[in-house]
Amino acid sequence: MNLFSSSSETSYLGIDIGDSSLKMVELKKSGKKIILSNYGFSENLNDIKFTSISDMGYIAKVINKIKKEVGINSMRATASLPTFSVFSSIINLDNLKNNNHKEIEAAVQEEARKVIPLPLEEMILDWKVVNKDQANKNSLKVFLTGSPKKLVKKYIDIFTAAKINLLSLETETFSLIRSLLGNDQSPVIIVEIGANSTDISIVKNSIPILNRSIDVCGSTITESIASHLGVSRQQAEQIKLDLSVSLDSKESLPQLVLNSIDPIINEIEYMLDFFQGGGEKVEKVVLSGGGSLLYSLPQYLEKVLNMSVIVGDPWARIYCPEEIRPILTEIGPKLSVAIGLAMREIA
Repeated sequence: MNLFSSSSETSYLGIDIGDSSLKMVELKKSGKKIILSNYGFSENLNDIKFTSISDMGYIAKVINKIKKEVGINSMRATASLPTFSVFSSIINLDNLKNNNHKEIEAAVQEEARKVIPLPLEEMILDWKVVNKDQANKNSLKVFLTGSPKKLVKKYIDIFTAAKINLLSLETETFSLIRSLLGNDQSPVIIVEIGANSTDISIVKNSIPILNRSIDVCGSTITESIASHLGVSRQQAEQIKLDLSVSLDSKESLPQLVLNSIDPIINEIEYMLDFFQGGGEKVEKVVLSGGGSLLYSLPQYLEKVLNMSVIVGDPWARIYCPEEIRPILTEIGPKLSVAIGLAMREIA
């Protein structure tokens, strides 16, 4: 669907490649407005796990198929790296003498060898200064990320095969921060409930302080329904979708579903206790991903966690036609990462 006339020279793509889905959003900027140009997705990638070059070619074909079907013109894209595949940590750099880039770079390399469990020769490192110690000018806090070179090369191969200019790669968490939190600097916990994993991040000053990924996810709920009711996985998926549209916000989720998400709640509580044990308080929980679409899930989590829980709105800072707003609201949680990726180059 062509929502607006768009030029490939002024628009940017965000492409979120998951284990079994591919989502893309095309945005452009007009003055101070960020405008939705187009979007498309496929949720049937046959559980591609990036295991061979043939997989790369297959994904490239899916990207171009979606682009052609919905009329996306942009040939420039930013893509996401799965949170669980990228190492990240806050590190402290002490005893700096000159505090210049060269010295900081050397100190980051030295600390990275201590905290990253893989040889640095196999990693691509990136870092960002997040806090200067006002009392000690020779100390810094740095946010460090390390991405496996093999994984990065696979993404480069995909976009080379698709003939799309890959502008940058970033972890899903940063894309979610951009699309869901904007300029909110307060401590927030983002819970992305995807089809095959749930990523939980405590974010402060737009930096993910703590990250955890667990296998309990949307598929876990589907499998529990299938097992309990003795139906196929496809039928169970439909039952789950029916729950999302039939439950009133005041109704409770079935106990079967609640049991399935208990591990997610336990992980959230563990991370909150760990972070808030230092005296800081998390302001709210922001839900995202397809699993957040269960209508009474925010209300249930509010009761259990005793704090504000909302479903994030990735369209909040994007101009969209009002006539399709109901559709966009429904699919927004699934497209949050892709939206954040597209915003990277124009926000």
